[in-house]
Amino acid sequence: MVSPLNDLIGRWVASVGIDPKLVPASIKLETHFDHAPAPSRPGADPQQIKAWEQRHGYLLPDGLRAWLLLSNGFYLDGPLIHPLSAIGPMVPFARVPDLVVQPESWFELGNPNVETVCIDLAYRWPGGDFPIFTSGDDQTHSRPRMIASGFNSWFLEVLKQGGREFWFDPGFSSLGDPWVEHRRHTPAPPLPDRLRPLAARVLPLMRPGADDRSIANSLGISRGDVEVLFRHLQHGSANFAGP
Repeated sequence: MVSPLNDLIGRWVASVGIDPKLVPASIKLETHFDHAPAPSRPGADPQQIKAWEQRHGYLLPDGLRAWLLLSNGFYLDGPLIHPLSAIGPMVPFARVPDLVVQPESWFELGNPNVETVCIDLAYRWPGGDFPIFTSGDDQTHSRPRMIASGFNSWFLEVLKQGGREFWFDPGFSSLGDPWVEHRRHTPAPPLPDRLRPLAARVLPLMRPGADDRSIANSLGISRGDVEVLFRHLQHGSANFAGP
């Protein structure tokens, strides 16, 4: 008899079009996950997923959407994949060089144990999908790292590894720095014409923890305008021209 988890994995693979040979054998899945009280949950409502995408302004990758429809989350000792209601803007735990305002496309995908696992919904990795990365943690001197080229490849490896955070294994090779790659693969956020004359004055004031209220008051603009300037300038635009 096929276990509920094996049935879910089989249905997920079929819906996304993944080669079944890439999935761990049924007995291996049962060995790894049967001790978990309930690794899966009832699926999310399609309208809830649509509402999430409309609210946040980003589409979920097909593989993640397909899994959430089958099981609203995935659990072992902690949520390897959050339920839809808990997938939200990433909470920063590590300082990132040259980053002042976190990209709006960074979302927390899960929190298995050591560090949160996140996804960048702004671009697709070449040959992959929306990339997966870790949040990092200043307390453990751990930097954010890209750990998979997309949800499908990450989730398949999680299943093969029995839910282990394999990206902390000695010798694991990351795909790079999530902020460096974000800037490499996405255009700078646009800068409205009315704010362009202020860019050169704001640039020297940009730093983590900058007092946006004070900057806004000194320039006669809103704090939201300061954030728009920060988002544009931190992307590395040399002449403040924007896209």
